[in-house]
Amino acid sequence: MTPGNLDSKREWSREGCDLRDQARNAVEGAADMDENTTVGDRIRYWRKRRKLSQQVLAGLVGRSAVWLSQIERGVRPIDKLSILQMLANVLKVELGDLIGAIKLPVNGGAALDPPAGIPAIRRALLAVDPPDREPLAHDRLRERVEQAKKLRHAGRYEPVGVVVPELLMDARATAAAADASHAWWCLAGAYQVTSALLRTVGEVELAWIAADRGIATAQRSGDPFMVSVSECVLALVLLRAGLLDDAGAVCSDGADRLAPVAGSPLAAWTMWGALQLTEAVAAARRQELPHVARLLRDARAGAKRVGPGPKPYWAAFGPANVEAYEITIALEAGDVSEALRIADRLDVEELSSPERRAETCVTVAHAHSLRNDDPAAVSMLLEAERHAAQEVRYSVLAHTLVRVCLSRERKSRTPALRALAERIHVTD
Repeated sequence: MTPGNLDSKREWSREGCDLRDQARNAVEGAADMDENTTVGDRIRYWRKRRKLSQQVLAGLVGRSAVWLSQIERGVRPIDKLSILQMLANVLKVELGDLIGAIKLPVNGGAALDPPAGIPAIRRALLAVDPPDREPLAHDRLRERVEQAKKLRHAGRYEPVGVVVPELLMDARATAAAADASHAWWCLAGAYQVTSALLRTVGEVELAWIAADRGIATAQRSGDPFMVSVSECVLALVLLRAGLLDDAGAVCSDGADRLAPVAGSPLAAWTMWGALQLTEAVAAARRQELPHVARLLRDARAGAKRVGPGPKPYWAAFGPANVEAYEITIALEAGDVSEALRIADRLDVEELSSPERRAETCVTVAHAHSLRNDDPAAVSMLLEAERHAAQEVRYSVLAHTLVRVCLSRERKSRTPALRALAERIHVTD
């Protein structure tokens, strides 16, 4: 499967939006956007480019002009990504053009030589030939892959950006020299962590390339569960790009191939459940609620079977993770009360990684913000920061919520807000 040739032959642009037009839009808009440009600023920019009034654009997505004005001025967040996708469709831009990203500093903010970070990752990822270097011993290479994944699941994105370029080059060199299943397994793991990092910092096209290569490499490893991990990684990139049908198809096909039964190993149930949950998010954003209900029902049954605790392949699937996904899905359905009800019973400490705990706390903060409960929203952002500070630093949603809170700030109610904004480099 390649970015330009999914099995379904779907266009990766949305209906009515020509690829060349999108490319031209991206180039023209890039000079006007940076990581401090809010989602509301981006919507206003493209609305004016399309010569649409607030009344007209809001009407096209079933909302009021007052609502759109509040979004553009940053006094309220977008309530669900499906609405943002509708705005992108009308404005004829990619979803990422409206979401934006928080860019990773070169070398994780440190002065290192040779350069690391996204430029070095791009070079390592796009190089045609394997690097001319000595292959590593299997145990050493696998240890480095595991360390990179550990950093990623801890939400420590800046150190990941430093280690990934060399990891990719060593893994590519080793796989080319050894042509053995264990070497391909390690290279697949390197592509997985690379794609996850790139998706987090908004490098969606590079993340797509890494995910696609991860699937092909995992297939050469002979490990079907590594293939499933790579499929999950690809589906998350497609969700970030707003390609909901494609994301759902990847998950559905992958889950069908696993099709675990009573005697299947833990890894089969774990990866099957992870694919079910990711597909449920895609279905929720398409507002296919009966399908969402079926997927969640199956995921709950699978989670009950595998139980809590660590899982193979760094998978996050389990009862707590199902509840975390249910919070996200309730928000996509517009049911803030249900999202907060689920959040009240979820113990985030039961989630498998600091990154996942922090991400869930940011989602709950979003729900509180939609209720105009800024003290609760700030409290949850601080909780997210406690679990994984860089998850908050590089979360576009967290930045948006902080800006919303700043726009309607009452210092006696949110005394910790200004310090939080300073730590994650948000200015009002």
